Amino acid sequence: MQPYDIVTIQLFVAVAKTGSIAGAARQQHIAASAVSHRIHELELATGTKLLNRLPRGVELTAAGRVFMERGTKILNELRDLDKDLKQFAGGGRGTVRVAAVTTAITSRLSDILKSFADRNPDISVDLIELYSNEALEALRQGECDIALVTDMRDLTGLDSCHFSTDPVWVIGPSGHPLFEKRDGEGAISFADAMQYEVISLHQGGALDDLVLAAAQKLGSPIKRALRVSRNDSLRRLVEAGLGIGFLRESNAKPFLGAFAIEGAPLSDGWAKRTLKIVWQRGVALEPAAQRFLDFLRKETA
Repeated sequence: MQPYDIVTIQLFVAVAKTGSIAGAARQQHIAASAVSHRIHELELATGTKLLNRLPRGVELTAAGRVFMERGTKILNELRDLDKDLKQFAGGGRGTVRVAAVTTAITSRLSDILKSFADRNPDISVDLIELYSNEALEALRQGECDIALVTDMRDLTGLDSCHFSTDPVWVIGPSGHPLFEKRDGEGAISFADAMQYEVISLHQGGALDDLVLAAAQKLGSPIKRALRVSRNDSLRRLVEAGLGIGFLRESNAKPFLGAFAIEGAPLSDGWAKRTLKIVWQRGVALEPAAQRFLDFLRKETA
């Protein structure tokens, strides 16, 4: 027998606290002879006397007091370990890996993350900002649990649900003649926008691909003025009068007052886009990740 098995430690601590083998036996629902045998074997294995047997009960030796103190700490650690592991199993603790496009982060996700953190302080969210194609690749490779992407990408083999509506807008410098062509709902057609030079965003990105496909379908080549990789750079170049640009609503509308620019949604059907919450089909999420996914879906329903 290993001298320090958990049952023996538990029985010894019970004997020490009750002051008798019989009392420990009643407390632990075990025969007194079994308790006595365990302690006898423990003393033989350690080569140390731990108890003095008295006519009425027992008293601890110096070695017994050390064993009792250390044994109590071990049992407390085990109880804490069990509690912590149960929290992981129930989703109360853990880490969630999320890959998200910029527009998701700058629109609703930041507020949702704050709300989730307030309710789940023991769950950490590792957030990485990626383009949609990169986020989906990370998801398929198991490098993240949940992805928030544009709805223009292939989601074959994945499960998804709605996150937010984020249509395509056109922006231009204040006073640009394009904005005189708004329709009754304040929108502008893509065909009208194509009459002007365009500052393009993120070559190979979802929005760039979408605009390029729409231009090809229209049969109107894009008059590229410049190409940039950041939303802020595009807004500043548009403000300087170097061309018009296309952005998601979440990256255009909130900045109209901060820059000398105007903006309007595109009236074309293809421009009415959404963002998706995506996760792997048929793959069980860790409890913490499942809790975050459930929270996301509830907040965006």
